[in-house]
Amino acid sequence: MDERLPQFLHRPVQILWFDSQEFIVVMSTIFVAVIVGGLIGWLLIGALLLFIPWKRTKPRGFIPHLAWRWGLARFRNYPGPTQTRFFE
Repeated sequence: MDERLPQFLHRPVQILWFDSQEFIVVMSTIFVAVIVGGLIGWLLIGALLLFIPWKRTKPRGFIPHLAWRWGLARFRNYPGPTQTRFFE
């Protein structure tokens, strides 16, 4: 009997055909596009259609690390994004 190990222990949470991080980005972008409306709203939807395929080429957890790199999020016991020297 041949058994294969999966790459991840658990499958990512999937809502419709988006993973959880993509779903949050999609819903927030659509929400803002409906509020703003007009040409800017359609540009946001177009940017979303370009962002999702690009994001799918990146590894899991890319969006929180992107937010950390931009200084929008912090990880506990983790150095800042501008830290270049480490002392143990």
